[in-house]
Amino acid sequence: MKMTTKFAKTATVMAATIGIIAVLLAYPALSTASAQTSTTSSSTTTGSSTLTLPPWGNGFGSPNGQGDNRGPWGPGMGGPGFGGPQGRVAVSVGQKITFTSTSGQYVVVGSTKTNGTASGSLVFTVSGNLTEGYTLSVSGSVVVGATTYTVSSGSAVLSPSATTISGQGTTSPTGAFILQGTSRGSFVGSTASVSLDLKSGSTEYLVLLNGSV
Repeated sequence: MKMTTKFAKTATVMAATIGIIAVLLAYPALSTASAQTSTTSSSTTTGSSTLTLPPWGNGFGSPNGQGDNRGPWGPGMGGPGFGGPQGRVAVSVGQKITFTSTSGQYVVVGSTKTNGTASGSLVFTVSGNLTEGYTLSVSGSVVVGATTYTVSSGSAVLSPSATTISGQGTTSPTGAFILQGTSRGSFVGSTASVSLDLKSGSTEYLVLLNGSV
């Protein structure tokens, strides 16, 4: 009878020990699964935040081009970069690309109340044909509020696919600007948008024009 009781106690201790060992062995697997679940959740969140970026989130050139991540309404003045996947469009030296706005607006940097309508007509003349795009000269004018800024000198680059233009120049009255243009198709006949960061004196304007070429 004593032997049976002793055996029963031993069996109980062994069973408890086996149970503890089983828990310990299962713990690393549970930890790994938890870590994988956490990683998956993190990746999903990251993917979600990427998808919710504003449409002007890319900088000058986006991942395929040259970016400085400025935008007409804050971060993100952008569009596809040089050498995008659309393929090369034939553009001749001397060819003129005329952009005429059909609607536009501006805001004053540093002010949430100063804004209004804008318009413009810009002419981009092809001056050179390069492997990575086309060089352009810029002329024309932009109307911001009641003031007309005429381009005194300007230069730009057109992507090989003729879908984006990036440039800079000076104006009269005295001012300086950088611009980014994005077409819905190509700049060889389509609709397009041109955004400018224009500074005259101590006032800086962010201008967005929609129109046709």
